[in-house]
Formats: sequence, structure tokens, C-alpha cells
Amino acid sequence: MDLSSSIDEATVIIRAPGGPEISWRIQRLVSLGADAELAATIAASDADVHDIERLLDSGCPLDLAWSILQPFDKPPAAATPVAAEPDDS
Repeated sequence: MDLSSSIDEATVIIRAPGGPEISWRIQRLVSLGADAELAATIAASDADVHDIERLLDSGCPLDLAWSILQPFDKPPAAATPVAAEPDDS
């Protein structure tokens, strides 16, 4: 079952674009030192604002906290094996 088929008119979408949760997340992130653009990016993501706040309280810079908590859309690509050079001895 995909997400769109499970949503009906009784479903409340909490993080609707421009909705109250997104607005609160942006305001909170700006109060933590993010510029408006970064705050909007983080607010629209699945990153936990409270986790970012905990990292900041521990002395972590905001850009590093975002890098740590930034969600991955897909797993990282597997490393390509390097072929060994033939031994000419």
C-alpha cells in the first residue's frame, strides 16, 4: 500500500507545507541560529528539531548538526572495487 492510498479526508497531515508545524519548526530553528533558508530546509525535512537542539547544546555547530541529522533519500552507493594491477615480476 502506498501512502497516497492510505490518506482519506479524515487524515490529518501534520507537516503540510505552510502548516502550523512547519511554521513552528522554522521559528524554532531561527531562534537556534539558523538563517531563514536553512531553517526552512530543515523544517521541511524529517530531521528532529529537538535532536538538533541537543547537539547545539553540546557545542556542535548548526551546519554540522544538520549534516549529522540530514535524512538520506537513498542508501549511499557501494564503493566500486579497484582491480589489482598485474604483477610483472
